[in-house]
Amino acid sequence: MVEVVDNGSAPRLVVFDLDGTLYPRELYTGLVLDVIGAMFVELRGATPDHAARKVAELRELMRTEWSRTSTTSFVLANGFDVDEWREYRDAHLSIVDGVRPDELVVRELERLRAVVPIALLTNNTTGAAEAILDRIGIGVAGFTGVVSADDVGGRPKPDPAAFRVVLERFGVDARHVWGVGDRYDIDIRPLRELGGAGITVEGPADLPEAVDHVLGRVSPA
Repeated sequence: MVEVVDNGSAPRLVVFDLDGTLYPRELYTGLVLDVIGAMFVELRGATPDHAARKVAELRELMRTEWSRTSTTSFVLANGFDVDEWREYRDAHLSIVDGVRPDELVVRELERLRAVVPIALLTNNTTGAAEAILDRIGIGVAGFTGVVSADDVGGRPKPDPAAFRVVLERFGVDARHVWGVGDRYDIDIRPLRELGGAGITVEGPADLPEAVDHVLGRVSPA
């Protein structure tokens, strides 16, 4: 099921999230929780019990408030800096191992890109994003442009500054940008604050409906 927040604009750019949007969130959640627990122990000297409590806290947030829960925001709120988190995540988290080729995702992104530019905005590093996109089958080349954690510095999603990087790179006013992601508060609301529109999906299976809606908003040539 998709949820649409429409501002009445004709999209000139569509910005996609990656984790949980272009591949199922179930492939991500367990792995990232394990990595975060290990990071508390290794980098902060936390006891295993303390680390387990922090992981349980994040797991409950994911269960009850998925749309509002960013793992990046969680670790930053617990005293890690953004570069520390990215470096540790890249060294210990391999989401790509569980990702499979997805013809539906490839087809829907190609269908949309034939009509309007599409971008990817992800809190993954460039290398991780490239590996996941290659495994899905779309590759970086399947997007008009990709903005990763490496491009936004210390202000990743849900900070609207991450979306401003996309807007500046593409030279598009936020009022004509639509977001597509699986978490409203992380992937859609920041763009809405800048004047854009968006669609929340529950995963890749919802992409055909989301793409249909965006295509229906594109002004005829």
